[in-house]
Order: sequence, then C-alpha cells, then structure tokens
Amino acid sequence: MLKKIAGVLATLLSVGVFSAPAASASYSPDEGAIFNDPTGEFASKLALMNRVEATIDSTPLGATILISTYLLDRKVTVDKLIKAARSPAAGGRANSVQVVMDKGIDNFQSRRLMRVLNADNETPIDPATGEVTRGGPDRSFAYKCIGSCRGAGGNNHAKFYAFSQAGTSSNVVMVSSANLNKGGAYAGYNDLFTMVNKEIYDKYTAIHSEMRDDTDRDLDAYQTLSSGRFENRFFPMRHATKATDPVMDDLSRVRCFGSTGDAGRDGRTVIHISMFSWGGTRGMYITDRLLQLQRAGCVVSVIYGAPSNDVAAVLRHAAWQGRINLYDTRVDRNDDGQVDLRVHSKYMLISGNFGGNTSAWQLYTGSQNWTDGALTRADEIMLGIKGRPAYSNYLANWIDVRRTGSRKIGG
Repeated sequence: MLKKIAGVLATLLSVGVFSAPAASASYSPDEGAIFNDPTGEFASKLALMNRVEATIDSTPLGATILISTYLLDRKVTVDKLIKAARSPAAGGRANSVQVVMDKGIDNFQSRRLMRVLNADNETPIDPATGEVTRGGPDRSFAYKCIGSCRGAGGNNHAKFYAFSQAGTSSNVVMVSSANLNKGGAYAGYNDLFTMVNKEIYDKYTAIHSEMRDDTDRDLDAYQTLSSGRFENRFFPMRHATKATDPVMDDLSRVRCFGSTGDAGRDGRTVIHISMFSWGGTRGMYITDRLLQLQRAGCVVSVIYGAPSNDVAAVLRHAAWQGRINLYDTRVDRNDDGQVDLRVHSKYMLISGNFGGNTSAWQLYTGSQNWTDGALTRADEIMLGIKGRPAYSNYLANWIDVRRTGSRKIGG
C-alpha cells in the first residue's frame, strides 16, 4: 500500500496539479484536477483562482463566460471579467460575461461587477415573449438570485465556471468547492476539476440559463447528465428523501469484499471522505450508512471541516473504538476562538467493489455539503468521475491534507 501511495504522490507532483499558470492569452486549460494549499506559498494558496483567471484572460473575441458562485470578493477576478466584457475599443474582447451569485453577496467588488456589466441591461422580462432577459446589447450581466436560482428558498451554492473558448480549448467547464473569494484561498483546502467536453458544456449552459431566470414557474428539477466517465448532477432535488438521496444510492452500490486487481486493500473496498459541512438529518443517515459499511468490512477514512456536534460525536466515538480513521482539520491560527482554517472540499473516493465493478476507482466531488438544505433547497453541483487518474490525484490530495493539515482523532 505504501508503494501505491508513493507512486500516486510521484505522479501527482510530476503533473503539477498544485500550481496554476500565470494568466496568458495563449493559455489553454487541460482536463484534470487542481488543489490549493492555504498553508503554502502565495501561488499555492491562489492555485484555483489563478486557473480560473488564466482561463478568463485566454478567451478570444466574442467568447462566452458563464459563472455561478456563492461568494465573490476578489478584485483581480472582477477586473478580468470587466476587461473581458468590454468592447475592443475599450481594450476588451466583447465577451458575453454572465454571472449568477447568491443573494447574500454584498461587497464592493460584487457591486462593482454588477454596476459595470448591467449598465446597458434591458427590462428583465421581455413584454413580447415573457422570457427573462438579463443582459443588454453587450450580452453581459451579473445577477443575485432571490434564493436558490432553480428552487424555492435556499441559496445559490453552486460553483462552476464555463467557457465557450479558452486558448485552443473549446467547451471548458470547471467544477469546484471554492468560491471566487479570499476565504477560498486562505481559509480552506479546496479542489477544482476541469472538463473539456461539448455535451457537458451545453448542459451547463442550459442549467445556467435556468439559473438566470430565477423563477419557479418552469419548476426546474434535479437533473443529471452522463457523458463518458463523467456524471454531472444538478440540484436542488425537491422533496428528496433518504431513499432518493443520490449519495445514499452511491453508498448502496458499495460491496465491502471482493475487490480485485490494485483496487481496494487486501480484497476490501476503501472509502476516503473529505467533507466540509456535515450535519442535520441527512448528515446523520449518511454517517450511519458509512458505519454500516465499516461493520460490513469496508475501510473508512474521514477528514472533516465543519461537522455538526451530533455527527462529530458519532464519528469520534467510532474512531476511538478503532473502527474508522478520523482526522479533524479545524484550526484557530490567531487564538481568537474562531476556526479560520479547515478543509472546505466536499469529495468521496471509493476504490474496490462498486456498482458491479470489482476493480472500481470512483470519485464524487463538487459544491454539495452533506446537509439537508444542500439536497433539497440549494443550487449545487455534484460531479462523479470514473477512473484511476482522477481518483489518484484526489487520493494524493487527501493524504497531503491529512499529513499537513489535520490532527488524528482516536487511538
């Protein structure tokens, strides 16, 4: 197993997923994972934002940029989006820059972005067609959803960045746990995965269009898209229950013995989790299912960042019994009594006997926490990825966070 881990880390370092290129008009994003390190050097902290901003800078004349974010306070990002949207005569590229944000965003940078991008906006509802039109002649806008953009109540917690063209890459979609804000770089461990796929880009375009409508009149629902090794899930899932929760469905496909090849460990299925917010009724039934799998023979290892007291108590008890491997990433760096560093990613790794494949390498990541509202009320993205390369990159990140940014719970 140690040889496997060493090989994973060597591969990870060789492809450089911990760094991002400087912004360049010739930059073309490739498919794959990238992670930030909030305790590292400046470039490591900003690795995810640098990737997004380099891609913004590389969009050609007339391209489309679609963004959904929960938080936005980064001046550099706003500067680049404004420049991309401006006309060539004003030094820009006449991109269509379309940004949907959560209603809770209220800071100078978000207001500046809205003021500039919305300067020529038309009436939101076209009286001739009844359709929502956010952008004016420049096709750009920045909009705060009233609640969940595609649901009732809740909020917009989805974090994705889509580009029709960036350098030589077309149809680029990035899904992340991180917002375009200072906290995403300095206060949390985060991940971002890039896909280059037209079918996926077209689906995110359609979802973004529903989000900008910000109305329940068309009853936007939970949707999925499978394309190759990727499965994209779009929430909210209204009226969801434990029986219909996609995470519970994923866990129901796990078999704890029978792993073959290099997958799993000594014939047993291995589950690694990195989860920020974890609580409520949903958090507890997912916890119960993980412990059921542990009792059935699976190897379960957990890193958490913001568990509820109930979830933390159950997991800590299991850890002290030696049933699971548990690590707490919460740190108060300035001794003010407030946690200011922790894991903010939301991913699960499964290696072994899964979904009828005895040598499976499965990853789930995205913006969705394991909470009640994240399932039924919020705009969220959950991305499933099959295959060993992505799994290995995320496992290396999990090991790095465990080693450098956590403390072990239990014996």
